[in-house]
Amino acid sequence: MKYIRHQECEIEINGEKFFAKSASLSTSTSVEAVRTYGGELRNYLASSAAESSVSFSYYLTGEKDPIGFLTGGLSCSGRFCGIEFSGAYLTSYSIDIAPYRPVEFSADFNIYSGFNQETSTGSFKTDPVTFANGAYTELNNFNKKNIGLEFPTNINYSVQCERVPNYVIGQEYPQDVRHGAVSKAVSIRGENIGSVITYSGKDFAKVSISPKTIDYAARGQTIECEGIIKSQDLDVSSKGLMEGNIEIIESQR
Repeated sequence: MKYIRHQECEIEINGEKFFAKSASLSTSTSVEAVRTYGGELRNYLASSAAESSVSFSYYLTGEKDPIGFLTGGLSCSGRFCGIEFSGAYLTSYSIDIAPYRPVEFSADFNIYSGFNQETSTGSFKTDPVTFANGAYTELNNFNKKNIGLEFPTNINYSVQCERVPNYVIGQEYPQDVRHGAVSKAVSIRGENIGSVITYSGKDFAKVSISPKTIDYAARGQTIECEGIIKSQDLDVSSKGLMEGNIEIIESQR
């Protein structure tokens, strides 16, 4: 039995290593029992293609996040603790920002070309770096009258990418993977809601978010979301202040 510590489990996408906080690799398929007319079990056969995926959350150590550019139709390759995979497509990407906490990024990929099955250890080595911090992240609100949140306490940005594999008879893996719909969403929670509460579903808003370190160095490219206000919420509890939450969605493709 091989024991592998988390410090030895490297996460890599397109040749670039990531400072992963957590990660998982999984594969599964639907299986049916093959029985004779009399009920005798003869075999088990796969009734669907294998579904493989890799997911991880991470802290960004560079000025740009290369994963943020994979929302289009290009595939990528990678390694999970030495297990190599290819034909992977980004399905979801998110950024979570809170005051005085490192900004956390996360990504999910579907794998359509299989992977090898041998693990190997390594380590993530880099020069000393500082991560993006929620207290120094820049949030620009281009439609302030539509938002009404002066002091954000949590921001979540996410992108969902639809992938449609095209399977043909006689092939284990899809012939190609089609690029489907791409949607963005930003959820902002904050205090000092002001006096402006708009109605969901008919007002537009645009926000821009730039993750920064305590020295105001960029950690990831500036992200923007411009679309309809999908929902708004207000809540309050004893010994607390009223807080508001607003969600903006954008259909990019």
